[in-house]
Amino acid sequence: MANDSMALTAWPGDEPQRLAALHALHLLDTGTSEDLDNITRLCHSLFEVSGAYISLIDARQQWIKSQSGPDMCAASRELSFCDHTVSQRALMLVEDAAADARFADNPLVAGPPYIRFYAGAPLLTPEGHAIGALCVTDTRRRSFDAAQRRQLQQLAALAMSQLLLRRAIGRVDSLTAMPNKYQLREDLASLVPVDASAQGASTGLRSLAYIDMPDATTSFEIASVLGPRIHDELIRNVGQRLQILLRGEADVYHISDGRFALLSHAGRGDTLGLHLRGLTAALEEPVESMAVPLNLPSYGGIVRVEQTHDSLRDAPRKAVAALHEALARRQRWSDYDAEADVLHQRRFRLLNDIQDALLPDQADGRGLTLDFQPKLDLRSNRYHGGEALLRWRHHELGPISPAEFIPLVERTALIRPVSAWVVAAALRQMAAWKDEGLPVKLAINLAAPNFEEADLIKRLEAACRETGIEPSMVEIECTEGLWMHSPAVLNLLHGIRALGMGLALDDFGTGYSNFAYLQQVPASVVKIDQSLIRHLDTSPRDRRIAQSLIALAKELEYHIVAEGVETAETLALLREWGVDEAQGYYMAKPLTAEAFAVHLRATFDHL
Repeated sequence: MANDSMALTAWPGDEPQRLAALHALHLLDTGTSEDLDNITRLCHSLFEVSGAYISLIDARQQWIKSQSGPDMCAASRELSFCDHTVSQRALMLVEDAAADARFADNPLVAGPPYIRFYAGAPLLTPEGHAIGALCVTDTRRRSFDAAQRRQLQQLAALAMSQLLLRRAIGRVDSLTAMPNKYQLREDLASLVPVDASAQGASTGLRSLAYIDMPDATTSFEIASVLGPRIHDELIRNVGQRLQILLRGEADVYHISDGRFALLSHAGRGDTLGLHLRGLTAALEEPVESMAVPLNLPSYGGIVRVEQTHDSLRDAPRKAVAALHEALARRQRWSDYDAEADVLHQRRFRLLNDIQDALLPDQADGRGLTLDFQPKLDLRSNRYHGGEALLRWRHHELGPISPAEFIPLVERTALIRPVSAWVVAAALRQMAAWKDEGLPVKLAINLAAPNFEEADLIKRLEAACRETGIEPSMVEIECTEGLWMHSPAVLNLLHGIRALGMGLALDDFGTGYSNFAYLQQVPASVVKIDQSLIRHLDTSPRDRRIAQSLIALAKELEYHIVAEGVETAETLALLREWGVDEAQGYYMAKPLTAEAFAVHLRATFDHL
């Protein structure tokens, strides 16, 4: 018989869609399954055949996912009996393969294992694509009656259900029953063309959007105030609303809590962003949860990506970066911005690397260090102390400004070990100066989150005891604000004062600045912010504001420190108004520990 009788069967017109459906399931490289093996064992016994198999057919290969009996299946698609079943998407019977022109020259028929009988039922996806077959083979000629055919088709449907179940496990969110982030990851991977041989090959454009509805803060408030049942029902309703609004435009995934992802359909990559922005009114409609209507803020980020492996793999991260921009700007939608993304990546790296910077024995001055800025006593015109200032020299990026990394650290749990490092390093340096005959009073900055640490006072007390430093030589600086109203924080502030340490309100005059609440805060020092000091010699308005703040602080018997002094004229005004101490570039920039000691030993009568 001619060789072309064994040629590949004609592929149906929907072959690209069939292959896409197969690869979307990501089952080709999965391992064995006891559930599938049970089905093939049942077929083997029920039909009394030589073997039973579950196979999947891709563009060139037949993949055997389960078998019971000897190996009687070809690895290549062109020699596969099941390819014919897939092609016709219906049950296929070959009662005598040796007498069938399609298979007579097949090596598995003409030679071992000498297949004579084949029966196969297609594995059909819910969309009707045949991705493989459940088949039985025998080495003798035979036939199937109507009941046997029906049984094989029913078992094929069961096998398909098991394959879909395997696919769904771990990829469906338990709360919303929507595809989750793992499903999104695989769906993105499936968009890369199967036959794309060239690296970076693309077949079009897609858009991916991440939306927080509600955002994390609102979600937490709803769960706390209204309870988890209303919160969970709300999230389900949000997911359903998004599915309705995006029908025909994008697939919707539930990523986490109130976060959803929207992946555009083919041909919608250029229009999804415009469509989403047109949904403003619909997104602002109240969402009901157990008859409670709730207005939900929503923020989203959108990224357009080429259908290449690298672009699709990086799409979720870029969508999250765009979402963070929308959250930061408090705007409904933000498109991905490469420059902003670089900044986000730098911030992430800094947060990740600062943990290594806390380790001791950093080489070449790298890692965290302290500088010290002297404070001039305006009465004695001498230096008796200063402020400890945290510095970081990154091992690759070089010096990192405190204005860049400290706000990042303050928003994470890293603020505890970083502040602990600062306290320990400052007290050790004070002890070293003390041993050199230079007792120095030092101000140490702590962040607002530190004052929520229940063991802070014990740790401060232990640090003083271990280094031999009197608590009265330490001044704790904190930025004044509404956070101080917490009873627990107020108790802790009183505890710091009871320990004997000073308590200074930093950046005073720019934040809350309510003297009424200062009656509750046991502060001993106020530091007038440099923004009010820097232009005293040129701005009459700044002079009036600063002089009024200083006069009122003096009436309330605070010790007053002015920071940001840069000219002799400014220093003269502050001395005239009765300010107690001053610091700034006019007297000295932040210095190393050695330079600071030299500076304090000198007398500056000319100031």
